[in-house]
Amino acid sequence: MIQNTKYLLVALFTLLINLATNAQQGEIESHDPSTILKEGNSYWFFSTGHGIKATYSTDLVNWKVSPQTVYKKDSFPTWIKEYVPKFQGHFWAPDCIYLNGKYYLYYSCSSFGVTQSVIGVATNETLDPTSAKYKWTDLGMVMASKERKDFNAIDPSILKDKQGKIWMTYGSFFGGIGAVELDSISGKIKTGESIKKVAGGRESDWEASCLIQEGEYYYLFVNNGLCCKGLNSTYYIVCGRSKNPLGPFLDQTGKDLNAGGGTVIMRTEGKFQGPGHVGLLRDKGKKIISIHYYDAEDQGKSKMNIVEMGFKKGWPYFKRK
Repeated sequence: MIQNTKYLLVALFTLLINLATNAQQGEIESHDPSTILKEGNSYWFFSTGHGIKATYSTDLVNWKVSPQTVYKKDSFPTWIKEYVPKFQGHFWAPDCIYLNGKYYLYYSCSSFGVTQSVIGVATNETLDPTSAKYKWTDLGMVMASKERKDFNAIDPSILKDKQGKIWMTYGSFFGGIGAVELDSISGKIKTGESIKKVAGGRESDWEASCLIQEGEYYYLFVNNGLCCKGLNSTYYIVCGRSKNPLGPFLDQTGKDLNAGGGTVIMRTEGKFQGPGHVGLLRDKGKKIISIHYYDAEDQGKSKMNIVEMGFKKGWPYFKRK
């Protein structure tokens, strides 16, 4: 009896260690996780799903899905249907940033493989659904696309740089990745600004961009390959850098990302199939990168993963804990 109890305790202890390890790796089901934000003692990110899914943690280890989505499944802004008539409430690839005392949540609405897409934005004073101040206010359309030559209006990524300017990169296949300055108050495209192509084009496989600033450079992370195919996904992350947020972005060999360049930052490794969709959280002196991957040990399910970013000779690298 004592020996059986001992074996049971060892098995239980091993299980707890495995669960803790999995949690630390951010292994919660998620697709297209946004940049992680910290409000008070809690961390939040948003991801693809009906109504826009919110997930939170107090330690970046144990994550819980909030029962409160940004929009109710069958109740979303009616203006979206003007741009995407077949939209049914399944929002894609959100990103969120804190500006002017509010959280600005950018989201995209589309259908797989088409360019009839739109990016919208909503604001809230808090990310905590239990707060009396919690209320999402939709501000409408930011950018729309229709033709194959357009920058497909999905996968928005937002950066506030050291100069206080706000930049959005977005796009997918078709016209490539576009970048534009946003108005810091309205959260929409700044009057008089035009969109600049910074990567891809000619229907090549570029999407899920993320622009960050480090030192004198802006770094543009972009995904190549295919997503959304489980274990058949071929996503991998490439990068270029520029001293201008509108490019040109060059890789380590000096090749422009508009001409097929891109220094490889992360590929499939072990069970981490098709990593992609970079977001950066700076917290307690660390550069914490959130991505998603397809779990080769769990039927190819899409999960969020946290890695750390470092720099060597002016170029970023990712490493898992």
